[in-house]
Amino acid sequence: MAAVFMAGELLLYSALTAELGWIWFLIVFLTDIAAVCFCCEVSWIDALYCAALAYAAQHFASSTYILLVYRGSKPEWNNALFVAVDAVVFAAVYFLFARRLSEDGEYRVTPNTAFSVSVLVLFVSLFLSMYCKKAADSAAQAGVGPGYASLFRSCQLFDMFTCFLLLWSQRMQRNEIRTSRALEKSRILWQQNERQYAMSRENVELINRKCHDLRHQIAALSYAEGASERRQAFVRDVQNMLDVYDSKTDTGNEALNTILMEKGLYCKLHGISWTCVADGAILNFMDVVDLYTLFGNAIDNAIESVEKIDDKDKRIISATVWKKDSFAIIQIKNYYEGALTLRDGLPLTSKGDTDNHGFGLRSMRKIAEKYQGTLSVKLEDKAFLLYVMLPLPSTVIKNS
Repeated sequence: MAAVFMAGELLLYSALTAELGWIWFLIVFLTDIAAVCFCCEVSWIDALYCAALAYAAQHFASSTYILLVYRGSKPEWNNALFVAVDAVVFAAVYFLFARRLSEDGEYRVTPNTAFSVSVLVLFVSLFLSMYCKKAADSAAQAGVGPGYASLFRSCQLFDMFTCFLLLWSQRMQRNEIRTSRALEKSRILWQQNERQYAMSRENVELINRKCHDLRHQIAALSYAEGASERRQAFVRDVQNMLDVYDSKTDTGNEALNTILMEKGLYCKLHGISWTCVADGAILNFMDVVDLYTLFGNAIDNAIESVEKIDDKDKRIISATVWKKDSFAIIQIKNYYEGALTLRDGLPLTSKGDTDNHGFGLRSMRKIAEKYQGTLSVKLEDKAFLLYVMLPLPSTVIKNS
């Protein structure tokens, strides 16, 4: 691509007259699009959008240089100053705009956005700008007074403002789109958790009811007349297995009972030591789906972490809920192996897809903030502590 640009500079630009100079700039723009498509794994729509904004940045730098050197006559070219202006402008554009526009190396814009930005940039940078420059050159040759020079500088300022406004508007638009996508993910996750909670509650109730009935039936069988010792030993083994399932949790909160029993059952069946001391009644002010989502994600993360540990003595998860002053305190503790890196107070996901993974912790933090609470993480001696503090409503405090 560098060779293409060099060949175009040597072969095409010198062949074009001043009246057709805009063709050269149009060729450069089209070549920019081809360069982005060739060098990067992006769609041609993204390449068009990227090249248009890059052209706006270049035009801002060019107008800045002209503004600095123009004195009412055609300025002499100063390569050192031109490179310095470009370096400063491009660095500022990168930190203010470019790095904030893409998402994992992609822009994901619609064709309408890409085409509208391109048309606006080309209109400002080619038609208006080149017209002003030609008029300024003619005025300089005709000996027009300094008033025209001031007008020309004003046109350059207008060009700079237009390019800056375009870049800024795209940054704001991309931020709004990212926020909208995050809200949509949250909405979908909430709906999924609502359905999951309903299914989990039904399953837990069914397991408890069936296991309770089955225990009585087996007990009757064990005392049946003529029961052999072998049969009684078998019955005892079955009863021990039923103890795993028939272990109803009562914290004073139905949603919390459901999630704790569901996750506790998983831990028992997979060799994970599970302890829970919870005053669920203090969390009755929370929406059941929010509560299910908060504890579900927290315990799922803990399970995923301890399942990687070979030492059975460290495959431990503890959940605690208690009231302290006017706050409800939630703490989930588990051991972990390997290194954890925190960013913005939360651990980075170990999975490669950061866009779709690691969303659970962010969702939990948003739930805590929804109730004016906080979520924090502490790492102590290979122990991971998730700490949620929620202010209690006045009615809960009075009844406590």
